Amino acid sequence: MAVVGRNAAMREIEGIDRALAVLGPRLEEIEAHFNAENEKFKALMAREHDALGRVLKCHLIVEGYLERFLAAHYRLNDLDKVPLSFYQKAQLLPDGGEAAAFVKPGVLRMNAIRNRFGHKIDAEITDHDLLPIREVLRVSRPGANFDSPVDAIEAFTTVACTFLVVPPPELQEVFLEAFSEVRVAAL
Repeated sequence: MAVVGRNAAMREIEGIDRALAVLGPRLEEIEAHFNAENEKFKALMAREHDALGRVLKCHLIVEGYLERFLAAHYRLNDLDKVPLSFYQKAQLLPDGGEAAAFVKPGVLRMNAIRNRFGHKIDAEITDHDLLPIREVLRVSRPGANFDSPVDAIEAFTTVACTFLVVPPPELQEVFLEAFSEVRVAAL
């Protein structure tokens, strides 16, 4: 569409010439700052993302098992239609008397770790982060050593999903009896 009249000489971006004139005397300083920031950006882009992907995958897998457990435990047909966060779902796990209670603290910690990765590109996992996860692994995988925190999270994922599986009706009483004395600390 052709522009006519007074606007015919109007540029797409008004005032850019003035902005360049103001910046011109400091271009060397501006370029140095840009280069420093660009190096930081490139370092973030080059950061190893394998840990992020592995933690996210574990979180998603546990969430699927968590939803199945909660739907069966609370006899909910449409749990997927209720807008609950992972944390809220994990809080619905029993605190005792059932196999799922054993993994609840680790599930909650896994969520906290995933959240950190979801909000900070250079997030790290510390030994302190893994305390509830390592406690589950100490009991369920005695003597096992893990080369990295993410390896421990993956091992925990297997255990958590196993403990979130709802046993068939003929085995439910056995599981209820076996875990009747299990309790976790208030979270």
